[in-house]
Amino acid sequence: MVPFVLCIFFALAPVASSAAGSGDFATIDSTAIERLTLEDALIRALGHNTDIQVARGEEEIARNSVHIGNAGLLPKLSAVSSVSWHDPGKGGLSTSSVESTTTAAELQASYTLFDGFGSIRTFTRLKNSGRLGTLKARERIESVVMDVARAYYGAANSVEELHASMQAVEISDERLRRAKLRRDYGQANTQEVLSAEVDANNDQVTLLNARLGRETAMRRLNVLLGHRVGHRVGHHYAIADSVVFSALPPLDSLRVSALVTNAGYLASGGEVLDQRLLMLIARSEQYPEVSLQAGWGLSRYAAGRDIGLNGTTPGTSGGVVVNWPIFNGRQTAIKTENARIAWLNSRLRHDRALQQLLLELRDGWDAWSISRDVLRFEERNIESARLNFQRTRELYVLGQSTGTTFREAQLNLIKAEKSRAGARYDRKLRELELLRLSGRLLTPFGTAGR
Repeated sequence: MVPFVLCIFFALAPVASSAAGSGDFATIDSTAIERLTLEDALIRALGHNTDIQVARGEEEIARNSVHIGNAGLLPKLSAVSSVSWHDPGKGGLSTSSVESTTTAAELQASYTLFDGFGSIRTFTRLKNSGRLGTLKARERIESVVMDVARAYYGAANSVEELHASMQAVEISDERLRRAKLRRDYGQANTQEVLSAEVDANNDQVTLLNARLGRETAMRRLNVLLGHRVGHRVGHHYAIADSVVFSALPPLDSLRVSALVTNAGYLASGGEVLDQRLLMLIARSEQYPEVSLQAGWGLSRYAAGRDIGLNGTTPGTSGGVVVNWPIFNGRQTAIKTENARIAWLNSRLRHDRALQQLLLELRDGWDAWSISRDVLRFEERNIESARLNFQRTRELYVLGQSTGTTFREAQLNLIKAEKSRAGARYDRKLRELELLRLSGRLLTPFGTAGR
C-alpha cells in the first residue's frame, strides 16, 4: 500500500500537501495506537476468548470425571440411624402385646465384587471421555483461532480499503479542481466538470462505506480477542499490512499428520470406542451382581415410646448378596440392541469423517496452490496498473487525455491494490486452514497437546 500512496502524493503534490492534514487518514496515522500482529491477536484470544475458556472448562470437567470412584470400583460406607415404633393395637394378631420402640445407629459398608464387568468398562469409558474432552476442546480452540485469523486479516483488509478510498477522494478532488480551472480558462466544458463532480461524490460514498467496514471489522476483532461490550470493543489497532508466509510440507505429509493429530477425526474415533463401551455396559446387566455387605452398630429395645441410645448393645452383621435379574420386561435386551445400533452408526460416521477430512485436505491444497499463482499475477498487475496511472496522469495534466480515461486508470490502480491485498490475505488464510486440517495449527502456541 505504501508505494501506491507515495505514487499518488508525488503525482499530485500541489493538492495532496494541502489535503493531507485533514480527514481520517491523518488522524489514523498520526495517533499513537497499539500495534497488533497476528501472533499477538492469537495469544490474546487463547487467554481471554470466552468460547476458548468454556472449551477448557468442559475439558476440565471431562478430566475430573476420570476416577475409579465415579465408576463404582470403590467400597461404599454410610452411617444409618433409625427409630421404629410398634403398637400392637387391640384385637390384632401380633405376637407382641406391648408397645415398643427400637432405636439403632449403624455403620454399613458394601462392595461390589462382580457386576458383569460393568464397573470396569464404565471406568474405561470415563478415561475415553477424558480424552474426548481434550480433543473436542482443541477442535473448538482451533475453530476460534481460525475465526480470529479471519477477523484479523479482515480488519487489515478494511484498513487498506479505507486508505485506498481516501486516496481516491484526494485524486478525485484534484481532478475536479483541475476541471474547474480548465473550464474557467476555456479549455474544458461543463460536461467534464459535472463528470468529475459525479466521480468525486461516488468516491465520498465509497469512503463512508469503507469507514463503516473498518469500524465493523475492528469491533468483530475486539470481541474475538475477549473484550467485553463497552470496554475497548471500538478500539483500533495498527495492523501490519505485511504477511509472512510459511513453507508447507508436501500434501502426503499433511495427510499423514492429519490422520494422526486432526482433532475432529480423532474425536470421531473416540466416539466409536465410547459407543462400543456403552454396548458392553448394557450387556453387563444380563449377568448376576455379587456384593459384600457388613455393618457395625448400636441398638436398643425399649418398651413404650422411649427414644434414646442409653443402654444400647453393640452388634455386627455381614453377608454376601447375589442379585440376578431374571426378567425385567426385556429392558436390558432392548437397551443392548439400541447400543449396538448406535455403535454401528458411530463407525459409519467415523468413515465419513475420514472421507471428509481427505476431501478437505485435497480441496484446501488445490486452493492454496492456486492462491499462490493468483498472488503472483496480482503482484505483476499492480506494477502495470501503477505505470498506466502515472502515464495517464501526465497526459491528463497536459490536456492530452480525457477525464474518463483518467478515471478508468485511477479505478484500475485502486482495484489492483485491493485485489493484491485480498489475494495476500486469502493465501495466508488458506495456509492456516491446511495447518488446522493437519493438526499443526496450535503447535507454535504449545497447546496442540491439550
